[in-house]
Amino acid sequence: MDSHVDWHAIDRELALAADVRSLASLHKGERGVVTAVGVNGAAGVTIGDVAGSTIARRLLEVGFVPGERIEVIEEIRPGGDPIAVRIGSSMFALRRREAQAVLVRLERSEAV
Repeated sequence: MDSHVDWHAIDRELALAADVRSLASLHKGERGVVTAVGVNGAAGVTIGDVAGSTIARRLLEVGFVPGERIEVIEEIRPGGDPIAVRIGSSMFALRRREAQAVLVRLERSEAV
């Protein structure tokens, strides 16, 4: 019976999980890759149209899809709401409550 545990793999997974945050928690200059939309956030918040579309659905429709690179390019002060983000070659302004529906894996800056 092999009881070997790959602690290095576990450490890597924990480090990756720690780098995943809601887009709403990011600040100007932070970058990453979208990992999911509509989980643990505003996925069920309706935006009031007749079809009852959710914020998450609208975000997916305009390009906030897993795998896309994203960067916060501006925050309005005071309060930091809304935020301007670049996703792919497009720019969008989002309220923080809308941005909660987007999970982002942060890019690590490499030490030189």
